[in-house]
Amino acid sequence: MPNHYEILGIQPNATSGQIKVAYRRMALRYHPDKNPQNQLSEKKFIEIVLAYEVLSDPIKRYRYDNGLNPEIEPEYIRPRRPPPPFYYKRKPKKVTYSKKDYLYATYAVAAIIILAVAFPLYLLRTTSSKHFNQAINNYAAGRYYSALHNVDLSIKGFSSSNAEACALASVILVYKLNKYDYALKYINRGLGHDPGDSLVSEFQYLKGICMAETDKPIKALTAFNEVRDFNSTYDSSLFRSAMILTFQIPKPDSATFLLNQLIDRNNEHYTATYYKGIIYEKQSKNHEAFEVFSELKDRPFNKAATYYHLARAEIKLDMPDSACAHLQVASDLNLMEAKQLLNLYCKKESIFMSPYK
Repeated sequence: MPNHYEILGIQPNATSGQIKVAYRRMALRYHPDKNPQNQLSEKKFIEIVLAYEVLSDPIKRYRYDNGLNPEIEPEYIRPRRPPPPFYYKRKPKKVTYSKKDYLYATYAVAAIIILAVAFPLYLLRTTSSKHFNQAINNYAAGRYYSALHNVDLSIKGFSSSNAEACALASVILVYKLNKYDYALKYINRGLGHDPGDSLVSEFQYLKGICMAETDKPIKALTAFNEVRDFNSTYDSSLFRSAMILTFQIPKPDSATFLLNQLIDRNNEHYTATYYKGIIYEKQSKNHEAFEVFSELKDRPFNKAATYYHLARAEIKLDMPDSACAHLQVASDLNLMEAKQLLNLYCKKESIFMSPYK
């Protein structure tokens, strides 16, 4: 009778993997489903399964190879394994720490964390201040684009001068480069850095200029209205608001109110007095305009424009001699409008008369 190795077609020293491969090959070959009604194949298949059950089990295979019955389970007593070498070593005494030790450790960890956070912040702050100082130097030297580049580098850090850096960029873009849309970005960013009251007024004033220059008079008035009396921009905001109410949004009474407020604050603000007279002239308030320009002609202001508008008020008030005299003064100061009005009103020259006759 062939043994189990011969049934599977393998050598006695075959590995478990070789046994498994041989079993699958033989089982596939003699499976009853592939050999129907073949009793020899069925008997062979049973022998293959029995051989695999014995040889695939290491204990049964060992008993089979030694001529023993593999189906009888031997009494197996697991031998006691000797303890590992470190078992005989003396266990170290458990280390205990006092509350003082834990307190010192806590202080040390806290100090390390503070240093890990504070030192990078210190570097960022120092670098930011350095870029801001470079921006100021470039601005003073007229290198405006280099100054803007330094401002961008400065506001990336955690410097206390970020609001001032944004204000510097806004001033450059408004007064030097006329880039109003870009200036608004720095203005809004500067307001987000929680600046002081004076700097807030500066930002609002610059914002009003940007809005006025981009034909947004309502927003410009709103921004100028936010300017407070912390610095010189307050007077400028009053004047610019009056100009908007004079030329862009015709509200002469409101404009006159603002100009009077500005004159009360500074009675030497002759420009405000001049435009106050212009508003009276637009409203056909000839007596008021005459009084304003009469007072202004004795002040250190634009003589040509003052005498010209004074003459216009005198013409409306039927004061020809005085009007012609003042037009002559303005004409002598090379004001073209005064020369034209002098020729038309005083010399009675027709504008249709040919200069060649």
